[in-house]
Amino acid sequence: MIYEPKEFISKANKHYLLRSPNQEDSAKMLEYLKTVSEETPFLINYPEEITFTVEKEEDILESFLADERGIMIAVFKDDEAIGNVSFSCVRNSIKLRHRCTMGIAIKKKAWGEGIGNMLMQEIIQKAIEAGYEQMELAVYSANRKAIDLYRKHGFKECALLPHAGKLKDGSYLDEIRMVKDLKSTL
Repeated sequence: MIYEPKEFISKANKHYLLRSPNQEDSAKMLEYLKTVSEETPFLINYPEEITFTVEKEEDILESFLADERGIMIAVFKDDEAIGNVSFSCVRNSIKLRHRCTMGIAIKKKAWGEGIGNMLMQEIIQKAIEAGYEQMELAVYSANRKAIDLYRKHGFKECALLPHAGKLKDGSYLDEIRMVKDLKSTL
């Protein structure tokens, strides 16, 4: 699914561009992924685990553009990838295709500017337009800012998976599963 370009002015009065990333953005998106993975322990991968090539990233971006029921929206500032949000179908089977799963990340230098809030509004609206009835996500329980953002947008906690993530120092992170009923948003 393609997201039509849209300008966003942040709380800090900075101008950002939201749009679907494409093949030409592959190197920028890889750099972004490595950066956000360095800045927080709350993403799935460490930066050194992001080893796929620019060509593989091109394939991923192209698959989102071609997906009628999935989307990726990236945030750019002066041609630099600052953040992204995406959703995709949990599984395209009769019993599960009403559900989508989403993820979001923003570079630390843009935290607190309202980008996360704006991306959540956009992704929820696009999921409704795509016909989903339920949106789901997973978040580490120590990531209180993200949990507060998700609650603000109507997500509710529905499960806890203890020790879902294990850090390099041997400590664990519990994972909270959250869900939003998109039917009640209409």
